[in-house]
Amino acid sequence: MARMYPRELPRHVLEHPKLSSEVRVYERMRDKLPGDYNCYYSRSWHEADRDGTEFDGEADFIVAHAEHGLLFLEVKGGRVSCREADGQWLSEDRDGFKFRIKNPLSQARSSKHHFLKRLNASRALSGRFVRARHGAILPGSARPRRALAPDAPLEIIAFGDDMETLDRWIVRRMTEGDNHRESALGLDGLRALEELLASHFELRAHIGISLADDARTIERLTAEQSWILDSLADNKEMAISGGAGSGKTVLAVEKATRSAADGRRTLLTCYNAPLAAHLRTICQGNEGLLVASFHALCRALAQKTGVELPSDGDQSVFDHLLPEALVEAVSNNPDLGFDTVIIDEGQDFRDSWLHALRLTINDPETGGFYVFYDDNQRLFSPEKEFIDALPASSIALTRNLRNTRRIHALMAKWYQGRRSIPAGPEGEPVGTMACRNGEMALARLNERISQMLNSGQVAPGQIAVLSGTGDALTALGERIAGKPTCRADDLRPDHIVLDTVRRFKGLSRPCIFLIGIEGLTDPELIYVATSRANVLLEIIGTAEDIARLKQEVAAAGP
Repeated sequence: MARMYPRELPRHVLEHPKLSSEVRVYERMRDKLPGDYNCYYSRSWHEADRDGTEFDGEADFIVAHAEHGLLFLEVKGGRVSCREADGQWLSEDRDGFKFRIKNPLSQARSSKHHFLKRLNASRALSGRFVRARHGAILPGSARPRRALAPDAPLEIIAFGDDMETLDRWIVRRMTEGDNHRESALGLDGLRALEELLASHFELRAHIGISLADDARTIERLTAEQSWILDSLADNKEMAISGGAGSGKTVLAVEKATRSAADGRRTLLTCYNAPLAAHLRTICQGNEGLLVASFHALCRALAQKTGVELPSDGDQSVFDHLLPEALVEAVSNNPDLGFDTVIIDEGQDFRDSWLHALRLTINDPETGGFYVFYDDNQRLFSPEKEFIDALPASSIALTRNLRNTRRIHALMAKWYQGRRSIPAGPEGEPVGTMACRNGEMALARLNERISQMLNSGQVAPGQIAVLSGTGDALTALGERIAGKPTCRADDLRPDHIVLDTVRRFKGLSRPCIFLIGIEGLTDPELIYVATSRANVLLEIIGTAEDIARLKQEVAAAGP
């Protein structure tokens, strides 16, 4: 299988009817050519001559091989012909309409000359006469008996007849002819070409359309999980496990809204206050559904029933007195109890807290009690007997739906649990910005986010800046790249989230920037930090700290 750039075609290309021929060629190249061939799709170029006249062009496909060199190809759909009278190329669609098209061989030849000129300007290929060919592919046309034009001999054009064996045609086109002056492209040439073409593609695709496509794919995959709730409808108690990004929170919300819609007084709770605030926002308008963080719930019901609590206190208030006050409050006023209790991020709960929540169930015979938890063994305290005692779901949430595959590959290094299978799109590479100190890191962060916002590719509300230390948050202040910031428990669509990794647990954003990473030493926090981004994750810090988070050997710095 050939190495393709891009590895997957964006949705807007796949669904564009006028690009169907190019999609077909892309798939044939990907599936038929051997793995030592690199294929680049849709590479645009621009140049100016000595007089300042500017020219634009695009190579539909560039095929590269270390030994056989380069092949530049132009694809034209429909039934293609060339008018003898004036040499005008035409394409006829399925409805019989003819329209003018550019000479595909001239286009391929221009692309060849442009990119060879740029390659020859590089140190790697300076002075080397690299073997290069050009041609055209006409998938909707049958092979004619004679050449289409004087500059269009049949041997440099592939037709519909050749599509099943397109790989052989490409290899033949790249290897035919014998010119002793020609040199192989070589591995250094392949690297130079990749730097020239792939980096250009990354700049065009960075965040923009590819981000939107990735987000839609993740949204669709997550929605598909709802069938699991149907299969568990007859279970009154259940523990449902899965790693970060497996759709636990989406299922917890869906279960809660279904329960409330059935007329059951329902509680949806979690440990983290910012996550509770987010859940409360997305669950608005569901009558009979109460959403609250666990300790806020304890304090609110205690106050409602007159149970006395210290205004301030030590850890024992948090660990013991508040949960006990919850049980006492519901005992004093059973109307405050629930028909269904749903717990998200259940691994954060002590056994005694889960016991207290179960005691808020009005009728143990008909009540529902569901715990959604992360089965990453790194996250658990020794206290997990309660969850272990619950009936476990027979359907494991093993597919990661929230993150791209490249983000998943990093977070999986910090995951110890049931195997997590990436189901999302390939996505952008995890970005890194190595900086010698914190001041430089914050400057690079502002510069990077400014570039993204000014290009119009993302909105402030799609970005979160998460820190492993409080110092970095203080240094950034209330604005990043000129845009206002908000905390994780006060999410606003026109603000950039600026908070600690710990407080952002259970939440996500399309784009995440990690700073203050010297403070990320706990494997649990690193797992949380690397799993918050849906489609773009960038890590900013020293080379040593970046390598530690990525579990790589740090490169020697200047």
